[in-house]
Amino acid sequence: MSSHKQFQLAQPPSDGISRLRFHPSDDTKLLVSSWDKQVRLYDVQSNKQIAAHQEHFAAVLDTAFGHNCSFSGGLDRRLLMWDSGYTHTREVGRHDGEISAVEFSPSHSIMISGGWDRSLRTWDNRSSSVATPMHKVDVAERVYSMSVHDTKLAVALAGRSIVIFDVRNLDHPLETRESSLKFPTRCIKIMPDGNGFVCGSVEGRVAVEYLEGSPKSNYAFKCHRQPAEDNVDLVYPVNSVAFHPVYHTFVTGGSDGVISLWDSDNKKRLKQYLG
Repeated sequence: MSSHKQFQLAQPPSDGISRLRFHPSDDTKLLVSSWDKQVRLYDVQSNKQIAAHQEHFAAVLDTAFGHNCSFSGGLDRRLLMWDSGYTHTREVGRHDGEISAVEFSPSHSIMISGGWDRSLRTWDNRSSSVATPMHKVDVAERVYSMSVHDTKLAVALAGRSIVIFDVRNLDHPLETRESSLKFPTRCIKIMPDGNGFVCGSVEGRVAVEYLEGSPKSNYAFKCHRQPAEDNVDLVYPVNSVAFHPVYHTFVTGGSDGVISLWDSDNKKRLKQYLG
């Protein structure tokens, strides 16, 4: 691997990347889904592609690690499981519309998928055949992004709605609110302490919001913008949010090719990484 802190992965996807996921217990393993219909697994320490599959019929929009396997979903409306040896895939289930988000709750062994059919579905991946979901919840709008942490599930919907669930009881949301951002939500991530979430919009803004009962105040800020002529900024969508598991700082990735590191408590940017 290159000695530089930043390097390009060997054999990158040939089309847009939709999701990056590091393995929850092995941070040398990186799972990547993309618009070229493929899911790839990399060893970032040796900078090698370990395995890949192209079993989806259309673009893959999201992927997630499970227990000794991984899951993916996309425009073909199929939820696929990739086995622990990364040699075989099988279809776990289907949505009536495109699958836009997948999350796995390791503490409850629940696979959750959300789609543009305005539904959330949970699955038992132990079934050897295409299964009906264990549970199906209809939501008010299309699912754009999801995040799970311990018992909490945050779902960002079209129309700027944010819904918080307890994964043990999806029938009754814990909280429903309208995002403080004025434009559609692109991504959402629950804080490591579970007391709130961070979401990013297509309009180059990020909101830090706390759940009901928290003494902290919500706030939002501009980011991922570049100056242009006539004092006008070029505004880029915020595509991804991720937290540091120990220090609780977070990073945002934007369509400007920049990754920014933020301190949410002190409300300031710590560093920028240029693509």
